[in-house]
Amino acid sequence: MWQLLPSTALLLLVSAGAQAADLPKAVVVLEPPWNRVLTLDTVTLKCQGAQSPGDNSTQWLHNGTLISRQTSYFIKAASVENSGEYRCRTDLSELSDPVQLEVHVGPAVPSTSTFLLHWPQIPFSLVMALLFAVDTGLYFAVQRDLH
Repeated sequence: MWQLLPSTALLLLVSAGAQAADLPKAVVVLEPPWNRVLTLDTVTLKCQGAQSPGDNSTQWLHNGTLISRQTSYFIKAASVENSGEYRCRTDLSELSDPVQLEVHVGPAVPSTSTFLLHWPQIPFSLVMALLFAVDTGLYFAVQRDLH
């Protein structure tokens, strides 16, 4: 029986190693789906990978350092220090391929981007002014014909 024990243990070790190698690789998903963002932007990193029922723990690594064990990693106001390589792993997945996030310093004061946000209001305002002018002209034309 003692001679059987080492070979059984070896078989279990080989079997366990084969199962670990068969784990699918986790995938990091960025929301929004851009890897280049501006400072103060909000970024959510989600880890897609198999998990045991009831186990929602996820390991997050930033530049090789463990930073979180939450399901998702949330960056409320991005800074240049958030730039770098992100990877994740769930309990039933291998470490993901790296995803590079670049945080760039943006303009401190909005410039033309503020104008671009309001561009649909410009044609609307022009149409409304035109309709007002036509309506006013019709009003006075009818008033003139009635007198």
